[in-house]
Amino acid sequence: MRALNEKGTSMRPIYRLFVVAVTAFLFTGTTQAQAPRIDPAGISGALLLCGQGDVSTTALEKLLELAGGDKAKIVVLAANEKTKLPAGLAQSGERLRVVLAKNAADPLRDATAVWLMVESAGDWRDVIKQHRLIEQCQAVLNRGGLIGAAGIGAELIGNELKLLPAGVVETPAAEATPMLADRLKKMPGFVGYQIDPGAAMLLRGRTISAIGEKKVTLLVAGNPSVQSFVAQGKKQQDLTALRRHAIDRVAGFPPKMVEQPSVEKGTLVIVGGGGTPPGLYKKFVEYAGGEGKANIVIFPTASDPIPKRDFLADLFRKSGAKRATVLYGKTQAEVESKEFLDTLKEATGIWFDGGRQWRFVDCYEQTKALPLMFDVLKRGGVIGGTSAGATIQGDYLCRGGVFNNFDIRYEGYERGLGFLKGVAIDQHFTQRKRQKDMTELMKLYPQYLGIGIDEATAIVVQGSTADVIGKGKVHFYDSTRKFAKGDPDSEAISAGGRYDLKERKVLTKAK
Repeated sequence: MRALNEKGTSMRPIYRLFVVAVTAFLFTGTTQAQAPRIDPAGISGALLLCGQGDVSTTALEKLLELAGGDKAKIVVLAANEKTKLPAGLAQSGERLRVVLAKNAADPLRDATAVWLMVESAGDWRDVIKQHRLIEQCQAVLNRGGLIGAAGIGAELIGNELKLLPAGVVETPAAEATPMLADRLKKMPGFVGYQIDPGAAMLLRGRTISAIGEKKVTLLVAGNPSVQSFVAQGKKQQDLTALRRHAIDRVAGFPPKMVEQPSVEKGTLVIVGGGGTPPGLYKKFVEYAGGEGKANIVIFPTASDPIPKRDFLADLFRKSGAKRATVLYGKTQAEVESKEFLDTLKEATGIWFDGGRQWRFVDCYEQTKALPLMFDVLKRGGVIGGTSAGATIQGDYLCRGGVFNNFDIRYEGYERGLGFLKGVAIDQHFTQRKRQKDMTELMKLYPQYLGIGIDEATAIVVQGSTADVIGKGKVHFYDSTRKFAKGDPDSEAISAGGRYDLKERKVLTKAK
């Protein structure tokens, strides 16, 4: 297995270890919850990676902007004195300092941006090792700076300096046949970045954009083939979603067989957004242990910025809860703090507020907090939520899109927190005309039971039985059934109705 930037050069050890680890998931059936956690924030600072040939004026203007404008301190690391700088950089005046790579003894300590002039990656190996170039570049990124290069230099940033997590870069010549797709087949779990001549890619935090008119192609390997995504114009991509999708494809998610939907102990309350059924909060307190005993934890973290939710805590307390606490922790450090975990250990009820469901995934997946949430159910408690807080409870995550929630399926964010296995839950269902979306999802993944919940409507799940409450309907989609031509492909049940989630059949249509 070879690195992409230099023929005959072995992949660095950290990449080999990553490939071995991710490949193990494929053959052991390990889920993403057991894979190494991906930092959802992406990278610190920014990377500007350009294709071969002339670097566009637009790309260089973006470099100067992100470097600090008039206050920029740009360091160019060059292989020799004859290196010709891009015209846009050569005119930077006092903002620019050129340093020979062989003399690179801590030259980046005050840089706000670094540009690498690379003609051969082999010439840089001693520099990388002797001058701790990886650590120096990472320090620039950590303080919000930018690292950039074109052609082989862009490949070096991704493949040798390892500044692009679990990523490989190829900058093919105009007449060359790109080889990245074939190489990725041997690198499960990695994301490939193909940057054609004249194209430029900006990665800032977790957002990937194309700078200029030309496209950047992003590739993810997996079964049955390599899948491509494009960043161009206003169309952006998300680094975290792409990395998650790469691991999902290795692990074979979604699986062909899913667990049966059932809550062995405790209760789930799943609300379709747009208001709650009358008396729901009081009933929720009862499920959480009753008046004067219930200890409710509220998560508002699906919104950005995170809103204050003291009124929700007051509402639960007025409904009889002994205690109601809003937990605002968002980062792994916050979510795994002693105070946060101790609060969860005492909870008898959890409420997920509305917003965008992928943010719940970023906050809690693969943290010490998630098993404690399942423990609430094991103690006979209750987990509930509305809108995004409804969808997150399912096994398959509907509408996990980072940039919008228009598509019911979004690669990379297809895993819910899984309190109710074997289901895909959508909300605001009839009001936002989402029936066709669920039909298409069920055609693609018939192993799941689709559940579409109207506004101000909910299901209460105990065991494998879902009781419908509220003013609207709940729509159950079972694609394993055969429907007569012209018949609806779902069962719509009103308040008072009951549905057996395991058997996928209506128990009571309505009272």
